[in-house]
Amino acid sequence: MEHLRDIVILVVELAVLFFAVTVAVQLFQTRFGAERLRRWIGGRPIVAALKGIALGFVTPFCTFTAVPMLVGLRQAGVTPAGYVAFIVAAPVLDPVLFGALVLIAGLETAVLYGVIAFVGALGLALLAERFDLERRLPPIEDYVGVSEPASCGSTCGGGELGWRGLRTAAPVAAAAARRLLVGMAPILLVGIALSVAIELAVPPSVTERLTAAHPGFSIPIAAALGTPLYVSTAVFVPLADSLTAAGVGLGAIVALTIAGAGANLPEFVILAKLARPRIVSTFFVYVFGVAVVGGFVTHAVLA
Repeated sequence: MEHLRDIVILVVELAVLFFAVTVAVQLFQTRFGAERLRRWIGGRPIVAALKGIALGFVTPFCTFTAVPMLVGLRQAGVTPAGYVAFIVAAPVLDPVLFGALVLIAGLETAVLYGVIAFVGALGLALLAERFDLERRLPPIEDYVGVSEPASCGSTCGGGELGWRGLRTAAPVAAAAARRLLVGMAPILLVGIALSVAIELAVPPSVTERLTAAHPGFSIPIAAALGTPLYVSTAVFVPLADSLTAAGVGLGAIVALTIAGAGANLPEFVILAKLARPRIVSTFFVYVFGVAVVGGFVTHAVLA
């Protein structure tokens, strides 16, 4: 019964946050216009990628709540380098997660983790731009039922046409947010259910036992175990703390953190709604590779 209550609370919290973020994104586009957003998150691919990473860092969304921002960026015509950098950086470069890593594994480990995550996000963003990811993605209306950002047209004069007040624009933004939430609700529920089920099925003791029992393979094992987990701060703190207490190396902790935050199974379910399976699979293989390489780099530098 307690677990059911926790699931209900988590669903309500994420639904409210998802709706609020969507409203904010729609209002932003209505107020400033898609062209200005494209300029802000635009430029040469490396510049757009750096801006996307910065946006992901200052808006520390989990995978679920990063979806409205991702949709908004695509609606505004932001290049793949910008929105891929954002969707990777938002969960992985979460300042709260970084702070927890400082407390558990030390500042050096946290800084090295941040550098590895940054380089990984930048590399994937540039690859997405190089292979013209936007051309390979389905149209936005295929998965959310919304083809355009919130606009009041002649009523509020949205975007480049001028702003005529929050009172006029807010209902339109709220309606767009409701459509997006309804379109994404089933997949969000599946993702939440998976994250809770996996958290219950894979307690920290299981991860601790498997990584400690095979020290030579602790880094790839940790990355593999991190993949099905949804590493929110609430899950990460006891998990990383137990691994540290068991003497598991810092490389394994970094690998688990990158894989759990950036390539977890619930995220796979959500992204599978937004992109074709081959693209999502490539994304997960890449992040898993970054997690393993990052773990070995951490072990080599800090061992």
